[in-house]
Amino acid sequence: MDSRAYWIWLAQLLGPGNRAIQPLVAAFGVASAVYEAEASALKQIGLPAVALRRLKRRSPDDLEAARRLLDDTLRRGDWVLTPEDDLYPTGLRRLEDMPAALYCRGTMPRLEERPAVAVVGTRHPSPAGEQAAYAMAAGLAASGMVVVSGGAVGIDTAAHNGALMAQGTTALVMACPLSVEYPAENTALRQRIVDNGGVLISEYPDREPYHCVFPIRNRLLVGLSQGVCLAETPARSGARITARLARENGRDVFAMPGSLQGHRNDGAHEEIRQGAVLVTGAADIVTEYMTVYPGVLDASAATAMQKQAENRPEQPVPVKPKPTPRPKTELPVPARETPVLLPDEVSDAARAVYALLTDTPIPVDELAQAAGMSIPPLLAALTELEMVGCAANHAGQQYCRL
Repeated sequence: MDSRAYWIWLAQLLGPGNRAIQPLVAAFGVASAVYEAEASALKQIGLPAVALRRLKRRSPDDLEAARRLLDDTLRRGDWVLTPEDDLYPTGLRRLEDMPAALYCRGTMPRLEERPAVAVVGTRHPSPAGEQAAYAMAAGLAASGMVVVSGGAVGIDTAAHNGALMAQGTTALVMACPLSVEYPAENTALRQRIVDNGGVLISEYPDREPYHCVFPIRNRLLVGLSQGVCLAETPARSGARITARLARENGRDVFAMPGSLQGHRNDGAHEEIRQGAVLVTGAADIVTEYMTVYPGVLDASAATAMQKQAENRPEQPVPVKPKPTPRPKTELPVPARETPVLLPDEVSDAARAVYALLTDTPIPVDELAQAAGMSIPPLLAALTELEMVGCAANHAGQQYCRL
């Protein structure tokens, strides 16, 4: 059985934000070993009684339900990120309540190779606060950083749009399943993020009732990021919960100063009094990480893009043009002389993509360039090939033929 099904089973059994997952991973390594573990071995870990009772009730029916959930996810063109995947960030693994399975749409950045910063704040910002967050995120993205936020209206939206304006990478962590259009006014934004090489991430599968607990979602913002930057933030705000989680998990906390009138930014000012680093420009954050990521970040690009964004009103960002197809000969020649025959019902798109696959896994972005396709239809074709047993997904989004 696909190993991802075991991780989905574990996530479904214990639920989001469960602190039993990290010790289970430390003890057994992979979810399949947890599923097969004897009750005595599980008891030795010192798990909470509730988690232990749930694990003792595991059944083949639960695992089969997880397998069907995985199939449904792949059929929609989404994918599942688990701790077995080399794209799974170390920062998530260090959370006491690490997620066992994340549902993703789009392209996951390699966060081991470049830093991410979460930009968060109020859902009801002033125009000046919204513009400042937009410009800050644009500068961070232009420097080479990944901008992470929660996709809510207000500061989150400004941060995602700023990163897109700079043609950078942004990750949106949802507090609901990927298929739920919440908030509805950001439906187009979520699609632009995917179309421009970013990623949507959720801990909730599409096929179950869910209850949004925003602090549970906010811990993922922290786990994905090296630091959290507070834009306009009132005294009582979910962004301050994110800042607290960041401190508890050893992440950096930055805060942007704002107007002293109206109390719109009292929370950020209080965080500065408590030790958050005061920042007025993206370069202030970028320079904190340049020695840790040598040759990756560009502070001068951050400053230039931030100035440009400060003079440009926040606006929807057009989708990047499709990449120019590369000659197929640029990909390795398949080692298999007699490929598996494709079923007659396979679509023309799937046939074209299959012709590019080899016995060596190929990153999805390279396949997109070679096929002259954008990521969503390419993933749909690859999923179709997976479903008929002609392709396999390795390490997140690298595909080979079977």
